[in-house]
Amino acid sequence: MTLTTYFSRLNRKYMYRQTGFFCAHWKIFLLCFLGLQSFSLFAQSSAVRIDTPLKLVIPFGPGSGTDIYARMVAQSLSQAMGTSVIIDNRPGANGVLAADFVAKAKPDGNTLLLTTNTTHAANPHLIKDLRYDPVRDFAPISKLGNLTFFLLVPNESPHQQLSNLVDAAKKAPNQVSFGYSNSFGLVSGSKLGRVAGVNFLSVPYKSSPQIITDMLGGQLQFAFVDLAAAAPLVKAGRVRALAVLTDKRFPLLAQVPTMKEAGYNDFNVVAWFGLFAPAGTPRPLVDRINKEVLTMMSKQDFRDKGAELGIDVFGSSPQELEDYVKSQILLWAKFTSDAGLKAE
Repeated sequence: MTLTTYFSRLNRKYMYRQTGFFCAHWKIFLLCFLGLQSFSLFAQSSAVRIDTPLKLVIPFGPGSGTDIYARMVAQSLSQAMGTSVIIDNRPGANGVLAADFVAKAKPDGNTLLLTTNTTHAANPHLIKDLRYDPVRDFAPISKLGNLTFFLLVPNESPHQQLSNLVDAAKKAPNQVSFGYSNSFGLVSGSKLGRVAGVNFLSVPYKSSPQIITDMLGGQLQFAFVDLAAAAPLVKAGRVRALAVLTDKRFPLLAQVPTMKEAGYNDFNVVAWFGLFAPAGTPRPLVDRINKEVLTMMSKQDFRDKGAELGIDVFGSSPQELEDYVKSQILLWAKFTSDAGLKAE
C-alpha cells in the first residue's frame, strides 16, 4: 500500500466518523425539537379556558334519548371545563333548527351541537335545499357513542309479535300508524313497510316523549324509540318491545328478538352521537374539549350509566369523526333509498 492510499483511506474513515457524529447529534436535536413542539401543543391545549357559560344545543326536546344523554355529558363537561354548561333544546324540522343555529353561531367554542345521524347523515337525503352542510359548516370534536333503538307497542296491544303487527297492516292499509321524531324512526318504519309489503301511516313529532304519550293513548300503534327515552316505561311494564334494531340482542332486554330473528334482514342501522362546534372554531379550543370528552368517556361510572340507557359510550379524535360523518352520509343515501324515501 502506498503512502498516498493509506492517507486517503484514513481521511475517508475520519470523515465518516465525523459525519456519523453529526448525523447522530442531528437526530437527537430533531427528536428533542419535535418533543418540545408536542409538549408545547399539549400545554397550549390544556391551558385553553372557556370562561363564559358553554351552550350545548340539542336538536330534540326534553325527555328524548339525546336530551337525557346530553345532560349526562353536560354535567361531566362542566366539571372538567370549570364553567357552566347550559342545555339549549331546539327541536323541530328533523333537527334542522338546531344544526342551522350552531352552524351560524360565533366560532368561539362557547356554542356546541350534540347531535345524531339525523342532522349529519340522513337530512342531506331527506330535505331539499338543506340550510347547512354537515361537513363544511362544522368543526368535529368527538364521537360520543351509539344508541340502541327498539320497536315498541303499548303493553295492552294485541300484537305480541312483529308478524302480528304486519298482518294487521295488511288487513287495514294506512290504518296502522307509527310516530317518529328523527330520521332513524322514519327510515326504519318506512323500510319495514316496504320490505313487508304493507303501508303504514307515518306521523311526525318533535320529540320522542310525545310519541310515547300518544302511543299509550291509542293514537299510534307502534314506534321506533331509543331505550334512553323508553327505559322507565319498559321497566314499569307500560310498553313492550317487539324487536331490537341491532344485529345482536341487547343484554338488558335479552328476551327481545332482533329484527332479523323476527323475520326481517338488513335492519342493523346504527344511531350515533357526535359533538360539533361551528366551522372556524380555533383548533386549540377543539383539542381542549376533545381532551376532556375522551377523559370523560374513559370513566367506568359514566360508561355504566350510558349502558343503562342503551348507549355504547366511546369517543374519537376530531379527524375520526369527520371521516365517519362523510362515510355515514354515503351509507344513509342507501338507507333512505331502501326505505323508498326522497328529499322533500
